Amino acid sequence: MKNAFLCIISILVCNFAQAQSQPKIKDYPFESLDVDVLVLPFGMEHPIKIGHMSKSGDIKFDIPKELPQLSKEMEDNFMNDVAYTLFDVCDTNMVAGNENIKSVETGALSLWTTDKRYVGVIFTVSDEELLPWIEDPGYNEPVLGSYFELIYVASSFKYKGECMQTRMLDDGDAEIRFSYDIDLKPGFNFIEYKIDHIYKTDPNVIASFPDKILVSNVEDIPNCKWIGKYF
Repeated sequence: MKNAFLCIISILVCNFAQAQSQPKIKDYPFESLDVDVLVLPFGMEHPIKIGHMSKSGDIKFDIPKELPQLSKEMEDNFMNDVAYTLFDVCDTNMVAGNENIKSVETGALSLWTTDKRYVGVIFTVSDEELLPWIEDPGYNEPVLGSYFELIYVASSFKYKGECMQTRMLDDGDAEIRFSYDIDLKPGFNFIEYKIDHIYKTDPNVIASFPDKILVSNVEDIPNCKWIGKYF
């Protein structure tokens, strides 16, 4: 009897965890349309499909293992060293020489109908209150929480360490600390940027901003809020 009870509890916990982690857009408005999730790191002429939307708003991810075949010109124009993709916020060069690998930021997760109409984007955040700051950090206040981005790396990459970014203010410089703990696999990886502390300012002069950000990778698909913005 005890074993049966434990088995039932285990099943309920497993089902709850699966339900919690299922990517879903709340109040999804396109149930009558056939919509794919695309990224456009190489321009609109070369979309990469990473998933499909169900009628109920579930995001069915099917992220490819590799990039499509690229011409040398496209590689040169769009691919960057990981030093730029992940560490362009740092005052100093954090990765050089043989440690550098090719990478690319995918940009927004875009919603496109199968007849090629651009109908929206998906924001990935831990807290919906982060959205105003993400859309306009110059005028809106951040909150503690995480936002996520999808990048592609050509080969495995590990890094653990910190860097600083200096921000000039009217009353002196502020230092923004980025703490990295990343272990990327070849292919597409979700990166989490966790705002751990906020530098408070006079909002009549300049909006507050994060001054301590923890950067790590997500093993699979982020367990977060998936917020749709539509056109």
